[in-house]
Amino acid sequence: MEMEIQELRLLEERIERLLQLIGRLKGEKEELLAKLQEKEAENSRLKEELNRREEERRAIKERIGTLIERLSQFSEGGE
Repeated sequence: MEMEIQELRLLEERIERLLQLIGRLKGEKEELLAKLQEKEAENSRLKEELNRREEERRAIKERIGTLIERLSQFSEGGE
């Protein structure tokens, strides 16, 4: 009987440690999910910024092309 009580206590201790571990792991999971959401939001923001800058670059390239064309026409007409 004494042995069974001791084994039961040991089992209770192990179960308690497992429950604590599960609780800690759940907390870590929640933290990681929150960090993942932050990183996904940052990634989305950076993609939008990249797209905006690419659009600006294209617009600048078009304006420069137009200016070069106008200068070219001006120099051809002035000769």
